[in-house]
Amino acid sequence: MKNSCPIVKERVDENLIRLNSGIIFTALILFAMTPAKWLIFAIAADFAVRIFLGVKRSPVCFALKKALNTFNVEPCMINAGPKRFAAKLGLGFSLMISLLCIFQMTDTAMIAAAVMSVIVGLEAFWGYCVGCKIYGILTFLGIKLK
Repeated sequence: MKNSCPIVKERVDENLIRLNSGIIFTALILFAMTPAKWLIFAIAADFAVRIFLGVKRSPVCFALKKALNTFNVEPCMINAGPKRFAAKLGLGFSLMISLLCIFQMTDTAMIAAAVMSVIVGLEAFWGYCVGCKIYGILTFLGIKLK
């Protein structure tokens, strides 16, 4: 288990979060390169489920957890606070992209999707969480986040 300051009591499996980021990365690439624009709504819905109902109720995370258990991958538990904040940023980004699509602002939606792809790609492939870094800066500045 990685050491981290006790920001919140809950912990999440970093392997699960990184795999989920890989799924989001793939969905964003498919969103950008195919006519499957509905994928951004699926991404937003999964973020919403994770934020409002919990990671355990997310269909994507549930399936990934089963896969990790099947392959006997040892959990790497980390503090959930920064990851929860990062998920809220992901929900905001995916909702913004969804609205841009609804209002047929396709070029702007593609730029936002490219930025989001880079951010989730950093998490998926290198374990670098941009949202977690922002969370750390905001808490250092004394801003209370929930």
